[in-house]
Amino acid sequence: MAKKVVITLPVLFTGGTEIQTISLVKVLVTAGYDVAVLCFYDFEQKMVAAMEKTGARVVLLKLDRDGGLWLLLKSLTKFFRKERFYFCHVQYMAPGFIPVVAARLAGVPVVFATVHQPGHPYGKKAHYLLRIAAQLCTRFICISKSVESSWFKNSELFDVQAQKIQSRHCTIFNAVDVNAIAVASDVSMKYETRRQYHLGDERTIGCVARLRVEKGQKILIQAFSEVVKVIPDIKLLMIGDGPDKLELMLLAEELSVTESIIWLGRQDQADVYRLYGVMDVVVVPSLFEGFGLAAAEAMSAGVPVIASNIDGLAEVVRDSETGVLFPVGNSQALAASLIQLLNSPSLSAQFGKNGQVRVRDFFAIESFSESMLALYGHYLPTQNGAHK
Repeated sequence: MAKKVVITLPVLFTGGTEIQTISLVKVLVTAGYDVAVLCFYDFEQKMVAAMEKTGARVVLLKLDRDGGLWLLLKSLTKFFRKERFYFCHVQYMAPGFIPVVAARLAGVPVVFATVHQPGHPYGKKAHYLLRIAAQLCTRFICISKSVESSWFKNSELFDVQAQKIQSRHCTIFNAVDVNAIAVASDVSMKYETRRQYHLGDERTIGCVARLRVEKGQKILIQAFSEVVKVIPDIKLLMIGDGPDKLELMLLAEELSVTESIIWLGRQDQADVYRLYGVMDVVVVPSLFEGFGLAAAEAMSAGVPVIASNIDGLAEVVRDSETGVLFPVGNSQALAASLIQLLNSPSLSAQFGKNGQVRVRDFFAIESFSESMLALYGHYLPTQNGAHK
């Protein structure tokens, strides 16, 4: 069956890659593709249910990581051969190289891979393996031009009009559901959302990310401790969970800002969209970031964004147009930018409006859908069995 697709991930947790996978699945299922989502290792039942809601079949291998890469390779190759997929789309998260090899060993005709992280935090081995994987793939996709450049030294946006595909790699930006965010974050929902999360009339800073060192929440808390001295009537909403939560809470206590931070933990995507509606500014202080989905979502909700001037974030956020870019890791610069925006409501409002326009123009689900369907459609077999 030419429209039979398997999308592979090592884990199914609540994260940017999984959210983008849901967007991809929705696009393919709507277009009539038969989609299976294959998870090798760990998963959350909530995310499994979200995947199944799209119309995809979710397959959980439940492999033991201690079984090693050889077990993974054998298991994937066997599964691909049995199911006879025409497309395999690998979400290239470690160990992304293995499913690419397995798909080729199983004779899957078309193999795509999407890499979500920039190359600079990784060593020579990772770059070498990814380059080989790109040669084994029919097409290798990056979620921003900076990610593509970091791995391949050059970049090119996918051209939906191209009759012939030249390069094996390209950029297709991540997708934002503009309409869903607009409905959920509408001003009419603001009072109810504030009541639900026990918020008063304080100005509110938001951060949406897994609590891990590379997401930069430590920098944000340090900056926030300076902001509170100038604007005491303020709250910081920390949305997300992760291994660094305790360390971050101890830092907040050390800096005497515990009472001003609300730790909301992991939230459903619909609730995150609603929470954008009560935020005056969103901060994305990542140390590296392939795209910056939270930044694009916040912009779609009309919220100004302050983000690290790094990787894909610098492609999503336009400095002094949709928000502010600050030097990565610089908590003093972040604090100054926060104080400026929070004390400039007209500037914040203009940044918010500009951000909505930018997301609609570049990162809307419609653009993503057009690009992905054009990519898949290019490799569908013609009547004589060849690619288009």
